Amino acid sequence: PVIISEINFIGGCGMKKIFLLLTLIFTTLTFAKEEDIQGKWITEKAKNGNQIIVEFYKTNDRYFGKINQLTIPTYEKGHKLEGKTKLDLANPDKNLKTRPLVGINFVSDFTYNPEKNRFENGFIYNPENGKTYYCSISFKDPNTLIVKGSLDKSGLIGSKQIWTKIK
Repeated sequence: PVIISEINFIGGCGMKKIFLLLTLIFTTLTFAKEEDIQGKWITEKAKNGNQIIVEFYKTNDRYFGKINQLTIPTYEKGHKLEGKTKLDLANPDKNLKTRPLVGINFVSDFTYNPEKNRFENGFIYNPENGKTYYCSISFKDPNTLIVKGSLDKSGLIGSKQIWTKIK
């Protein structure tokens, strides 16, 4: 009697609706693949409102991301270089301080770990302070990356950002 009443309850709630809902969930659920990282992504906004458009590419089984564009490409009013293209001024290498930020590798040297569906052993450069940090990148979904920069290789001390794919 209990089994029959449970079946009647499910059937009474709209078995067709439940089946439709499950079908909808599984058909819209998409999983990211390694190659989905290639292309352009936009970072979260920095404190000054700037966002970086990063273009990922693969070379010799390693992934890199260069700065393709800045949403605020020139220095703001009041800066000593007001109106000029932003440069890598904080770089510790004197020879690189005058290079434009657009075109530099912002993230570099990642390998893909298929077991974790994650890009590992890479680095991220912070042009605001000229420092390079350990970094790992994973997919939240095919159009969203979780980018974690850290002081330690294991990723315990650091911060993360969400980057969005640009279509």
